[in-house]
Amino acid sequence: MKKSILILSLTAAMFSCKKTEKTEFTPTDVTGNSVVRGKVTKEVIIPNGSANWSNSTVGAAGVKVNVTIRKSSLYPNSNAQGADVYSTTTDSLGNYAITVKSNAAGVNASISFDGFISTLDTVINGVTKTGLSASYSGNVQNRTLIMGQSAQVDYNSNATTAANPNNIKIGTATVTGSLGIRHYTRGTEASTSTIVFDTTIALANRVVYLDFSKDPTLLTTKTYTTTTDANGKFTFNVSTVASGTSGFNAQNATIWIPDMIATRDTLKAPSSRVTGKSGVFNKTTLGVNGIYTGDIKNANYINYNSFTQD
Repeated sequence: MKKSILILSLTAAMFSCKKTEKTEFTPTDVTGNSVVRGKVTKEVIIPNGSANWSNSTVGAAGVKVNVTIRKSSLYPNSNAQGADVYSTTTDSLGNYAITVKSNAAGVNASISFDGFISTLDTVINGVTKTGLSASYSGNVQNRTLIMGQSAQVDYNSNATTAANPNNIKIGTATVTGSLGIRHYTRGTEASTSTIVFDTTIALANRVVYLDFSKDPTLLTTKTYTTTTDANGKFTFNVSTVASGTSGFNAQNATIWIPDMIATRDTLKAPSSRVTGKSGVFNKTTLGVNGIYTGDIKNANYINYNSFTQD
């Protein structure tokens, strides 16, 4: 009997000395990924086959796209604060794709498209004609994203400030002037008389150029050329728009003459002329501002006077 009691006592002592093992808690992340993809387009103008014009769309490149997910939506039974923001820009065709963190229950995502500045173009037979600068508005859309799935989110932005280039009324303005060349003049007295650089002689049959800042058809700079008459006079008939036309705030021009190889001569009153050293009369420019339909911009005198001797 005593032996049995001893065995039971030893067994109880062994169990009482054994440590209780604790189960370690390992947190698991129940989130995954979703892909938000889509295409951003902008408005363009195309012929509709009935001698009129209609609107279409093309891909808008370089537009910033943002996806915002609140952490409280990503971790719904937590005290998580703030948000995850993912950003990208559209490619040359207007496409984009963003990989974001989501969960199995679905997260609320805000997809925003930034506004941008571009041109309202015209597409004729597949050829794009660059249009006027325009402001394109942004947009915000909401989606529920579930991990392992993708969401297609597209956006088309319309121009908000540009005039339709196909409705622009085109007129004509006239720019006139004369071209001359300046030589030395010697007084009628002794050969040592003072020489002054003040006599301008008309140049006939010389090409003169005019760069017009915004041609209403090309919507970019257009260069005109003309030739002076026997008296050195020239005339340009410039295609332009009426003053106040949207998108045409500065219809300006630059008249210019290229470098010319010649001699800088000395003139002696009343009619004698002494051939001078050879060299180059340098390019000269003259600005003319505010050229609109019906304007006549006259008395534009442009002369060769800067000379570089050989």
